[in-house]
Amino acid sequence: MGFKGFGVIAIGILASASLISRFVAQEVLAQAVSSTRDGVYTADQAKLGKVLYQKQCATCHGAALQGKGKSIPLVGNVFLNKWVDQTMADLFMKTNTTMPASAPGTMTPDETSQVLAYILSVNKFQAGQKPLPTDPDGLGAIQIAKP
Repeated sequence: MGFKGFGVIAIGILASASLISRFVAQEVLAQAVSSTRDGVYTADQAKLGKVLYQKQCATCHGAALQGKGKSIPLVGNVFLNKWVDQTMADLFMKTNTTMPASAPGTMTPDETSQVLAYILSVNKFQAGQKPLPTDPDGLGAIQIAKP
């Protein structure tokens, strides 16, 4: 087989990889039945989250969630661009297992959802009637989108 044969095979592999990645992306989007634009937390949940945020997160991420030192912002395009098209389950797991930095993994699932509700509120997502879930299936059904 000559060099041209390898080129054809490489093109075929790239085309297959492209189709597979599109299929996987469509499957992920199909599983997400709502987005952060759909009022996926309550105002009361965000109020509780604000108190927790001030106690456990503001030291590193700043009082206004703007980031501080090496800690990334939790508000605005830098934050949203990092998480857009992922699910709330992804953000929840990252937060629940690695935060707060001084005692990773010590927040309960309820506390983590409350802090995330507060973060959503500061990012100008509207509150809704149902609290942000704490279970992986419920969180996995919520796609992160820009407001």
